[in-house]
Amino acid sequence: MSTQQINRPQPGQPRPGGAPSSAPGGGGGVSFDPLKLLQKYKYVLVGAIIAGSFVGAAGHVFFLKFFPGYKSTVLFECTPVETEIAMMGTATIDEDEMSRFIGTQVATVKGERVILAVLQDARLESQAPKWYKRFASRGSLDIVEGYKELEDIIKANAIPNTYLIQLSVQVRDPSDAAGLVRLVKENYLRILSSSTSSNVTKRKEQIRNAISNADETLKELNNRKNRLVQGQGIGTTDVDKSAQAETLVLLNAQIINLDQQIEAYKVLLANDEAQLQRNTGIQYDSILRERVEQMPQILTLKQQIIAIQAQLLAFSSAGIQPDHRSYKLHLGQLEANERKLADTREELLSESFNTRIDSTRMALSQYRAQIAKMMTEHERYQKELNDLTTTSEELKEIDRQIESVLTLKQEHDSNLAQLSQSAGLDSANRILINKTENVPDRPAFPIFYVMIPAGIFLITALTAGALVVFEMLDQRVKSAADIAMIPRTKILGVIPDASEDPVSHTQISTVFMDSPNSVLAEQYRQLRTRLNKSMLSHGHKSLLVAGAMPGSGATSVACNIAQASVASGLKTLVIDTNFRRATVHTAFGLPDTPGLAELLAGEKAFDECIQKSAKNAPHVLAAGSHNMRVVERLGTDMMGKIIAQACATYDLVIIDVAPAIVAGDALTLSNHVDATMLVVRAMSEKRGQVARLKNELSDSRAEFLGVLVNGVRSSAGGYMRKNIRTSHQYHSGSSEQPA
Repeated sequence: MSTQQINRPQPGQPRPGGAPSSAPGGGGGVSFDPLKLLQKYKYVLVGAIIAGSFVGAAGHVFFLKFFPGYKSTVLFECTPVETEIAMMGTATIDEDEMSRFIGTQVATVKGERVILAVLQDARLESQAPKWYKRFASRGSLDIVEGYKELEDIIKANAIPNTYLIQLSVQVRDPSDAAGLVRLVKENYLRILSSSTSSNVTKRKEQIRNAISNADETLKELNNRKNRLVQGQGIGTTDVDKSAQAETLVLLNAQIINLDQQIEAYKVLLANDEAQLQRNTGIQYDSILRERVEQMPQILTLKQQIIAIQAQLLAFSSAGIQPDHRSYKLHLGQLEANERKLADTREELLSESFNTRIDSTRMALSQYRAQIAKMMTEHERYQKELNDLTTTSEELKEIDRQIESVLTLKQEHDSNLAQLSQSAGLDSANRILINKTENVPDRPAFPIFYVMIPAGIFLITALTAGALVVFEMLDQRVKSAADIAMIPRTKILGVIPDASEDPVSHTQISTVFMDSPNSVLAEQYRQLRTRLNKSMLSHGHKSLLVAGAMPGSGATSVACNIAQASVASGLKTLVIDTNFRRATVHTAFGLPDTPGLAELLAGEKAFDECIQKSAKNAPHVLAAGSHNMRVVERLGTDMMGKIIAQACATYDLVIIDVAPAIVAGDALTLSNHVDATMLVVRAMSEKRGQVARLKNELSDSRAEFLGVLVNGVRSSAGGYMRKNIRTSHQYHSGSSEQPA
């Protein structure tokens, strides 16, 4: 039979639309939905809450029997020191002083002196006999261990927004608790009373010494300031208003004015000297010419010329002709005077020009001398101004120090006055007992309403943490979301587990033909649509359906895709290449021979091996006789020719193959087909395994279309059972309508 040439990529050529391969191994980070996780393990968490209640109750009984805690407390009230505001006569309380005082007393109550005094108190054995017995050895108390114990059990703290200090001791026996807190209270008050008077006296002496030191510092600073003022003769500390600063301003203005005049004279001198260097003669400017024209010599000659010209005009008026002797005589005089005027003018211009050059040079010399003198004065005044600035800054620093010392002295005076005022009310008298110790009648630990929630929280938190860790470590594929975590991996869809479908199925491989209105059948219709769109857009006809592991359901998926394709009008062929466990012929109720094995061996023709079952079922090329199944023939050129011939005859060719984990047939056949897809079963395969298979299939010449997740259960987050039932009811209702 002649085969039709089909347009398929050749080995080594890039696949249209193929996803780039990624590194082997699991991809993506661990991710899960907390709400979905809560729904999944809700019964486990409820059990943890119940178990936590029992644990809390058991813990309460255990601690109450073996490690109870009885607490006895004493309340101290701190009396504030009232001061009167000047000019007003009203009493106020210094809150800062009270805060410091209360903090000091809290530290004193639980301090080393009080604890040692309690341990050395002769009444300790009678006041707290059971506690004393724990630390007594051969009639003497272990001071070191007793100190550590008291340091832990003595608690003292200020009650917020009050002047109260709470002292408490918690031990196993109620009488011991009252006895210990009583000893702490009495020894604290005794130590406080004995140390108050000496502390006040010592504090006053320190403050007086500080005031005396401040007076000495002020005296030294004022003397230093007076020496600077008298030695420098400073009239003002404002440098900008000093005589030196004003003189410098005037000198700067004069120097600038002289610089401008010098620049003007330098330009004039340069122009005149350039005239002297010209070969064409000097070109006198209009200013010089006007000055020469006003000289007496020029004016005299001009008057003579004017007089002669007037006489000539008179001759002409009298009728005397130019050839007359007198006329000629006056005309000669006129020409002589004009020549003399020109010569005199040129001579005077030259003299004036040279005189101007000399005067310009002299003026420049004088101006430069004046500037040099002024610069000397400028440097002197600038030095004086700098010295004045340094002295002024030193005076300002002295003033700042004086102000700081005065402020510090005022603080010392205020502290001394306040200390003197409160001397009559010492610390011992400022501490009053607001509430005395008592023998507790109920334990402070454990507390039932605290232990139960604590037990619930502890067990629930441990359980939730264990569940989260389990989910993070669990690499199994449970739904399409787990496939989406693998980089650059397309999801073709999900097929629910058969038990989720309200319609019961006798055979999963032919569910599309047997139950066309079931939820599973609808999922295969959607899968068929997606596959056809991907394959037809690239001209693909052959599709390899590879399962990841045995039991993934790849054979059932291949058979149902073929049935759905036939229902859509495509002429479809299913080829069973699983020579190890061939089941396609069983699914359609056909014999296993003749089939692919005979075709590869050359004993049968292609048409002789094709089997047809029902009218609307796909054609089947079974695996063939068992004794003729040679796995190695699947990778030969003959297999490629068989697939090419099938593609020329059918619209769609679906190849079922052995699972990729247990056999390499899928990778071998992927180089003979147009497209491949991977089928994984939920809760069976792991993401790393799926990623490795995806990468291997992507590296073949066929286009890898994506991954199908099969057997998804609603409890694993694949589909909600309510949605499946809704879909079933909808399709069942539509099937009851008339065609």
